Amino acid sequence: FGALQGEDRVLSGGKRRKLVGNSRDMSRNFSIAAWAVRKHLDYVSSFTFQATTPDEDFNSQVEDLMKMQSSRHRCDVSARHPLRRMIRIAEARRTLDGDMFFVKLKGGQLQAIEGDRCRSSEGYDSPWINGVKADDYGRAIMYRFYESSNKRYSNTFRDVPSHRVFHHGYFDRFEQYRGISPLASGLNALRDVYENFNYALAKSKLSQLFGLVTKRGSEDAVGTVEQSEDGGAFSVDFGDGPFHLDLDPEDDATILESKTPSGEFQSFTQAMIMVALKALDIPFSFYDESFTNFFGSRAGLIQYLKSCKSKRQDNQEILNSITLWWMINWLVDGDLVPPSGMDVKKITWNWVPDGVAWWNPVQEVEGHIKAINAGLTSRTQVCMQTGTDFRDNIKEIAEENKFAERHNVRLT
Repeated sequence: FGALQGEDRVLSGGKRRKLVGNSRDMSRNFSIAAWAVRKHLDYVSSFTFQATTPDEDFNSQVEDLMKMQSSRHRCDVSARHPLRRMIRIAEARRTLDGDMFFVKLKGGQLQAIEGDRCRSSEGYDSPWINGVKADDYGRAIMYRFYESSNKRYSNTFRDVPSHRVFHHGYFDRFEQYRGISPLASGLNALRDVYENFNYALAKSKLSQLFGLVTKRGSEDAVGTVEQSEDGGAFSVDFGDGPFHLDLDPEDDATILESKTPSGEFQSFTQAMIMVALKALDIPFSFYDESFTNFFGSRAGLIQYLKSCKSKRQDNQEILNSITLWWMINWLVDGDLVPPSGMDVKKITWNWVPDGVAWWNPVQEVEGHIKAINAGLTSRTQVCMQTGTDFRDNIKEIAEENKFAERHNVRLT
């Protein structure tokens, strides 16, 4: 009944570390795996902050504070990464490792902790499960973090209350305490492709060392024939560089060659890569742009963006939690002064994901205009799809028009 056990029981202790190590090794050494992860990050981990209260001046104040707080010196306790990069790395870590953690520190700083540092040595009845201590309802109340993996597996650890931790991972079960990498289902396929590439390359190198088989019907030798000193086998020397064989009608010469890699091998490898990319929902047309036509590529992109929605929402939830924590700190410290009658509950914002450029601008713009006029969408929604903000666009257009008027330039 092992298949009916919880994910944390199936993947515990050494098994979990082995899976994390395999996924990291594959991403580190195989370009296709590394590319797939980077392409996944491009679509789900890039966001822009926008304050959305009715007060424009207050929105500018909030956005300026967010820009300052997001710098690497104020955001990351190690002063290595700005918030933008921290979120991208956090998504990469939960994609490869299953999950990661942000610990809240004084001054609004964050400490990022990778998933392999959260662990515990527990028996079956222990309250600790893979580094998580939970109450009777399954709610996490404590996390156990060991020292940095740069120091191997040290016995030094600290227990951090859950209210100081943002846990970011991939979850598929209700009773799951630790996240599991979505790439786990594709690791075997990726490793097979990786090994087959090496075998095919070795075979290709051997195929460049050709041999020549000659059949002589006459007494005359082909090339310069030399016999070994002990009277043994004969060898034929054709000299350096290209050569020409002047054969009698009954003579024959055949070059041994190997057609590698074969068409069957290439087709099978393509199928294996397709299967592996499905672990991250990436269409094969992203890998091979010539694989399908324009409409097939467009359909693949639409389906992929649909699969990105929930992953983006996970990152937006983490960003919203961090933003709320920072917002409360700003209000308490007096760095943020809201208008009269506005408290933290009325301060609204959005983390807008980066959009995708138009594939066919003329047709898509015409379609958007018709959809807006029919009430099927809004200007704000269309701008969000392409990674811009409608209000910012209007402000920039107004500034451009004023600038043109000052210089007596008429814009149409």
